[in-house]
Amino acid sequence: MDSGMFGKALGRVLGALVLVLLVAGVARAAYMLLAPLVPALVTLVVLGVIFWVVFRGIRR
Repeated sequence: MDSGMFGKALGRVLGALVLVLLVAGVARAAYMLLAPLVPALVTLVVLGVIFWVVFRGIRR
């Protein structure tokens, strides 16, 4: 086995591992920042749907 080939393969594996860890870290940070907003967004969507249904019903 050529040591140069092994070095390239190992470099690609380590590069892919670093990329996966970076993406996972960014996703976790985004989740930590956005998780507190989810109940408020769900509440706004539900209230919006109720508002739309009520006023659509009144107009008909």
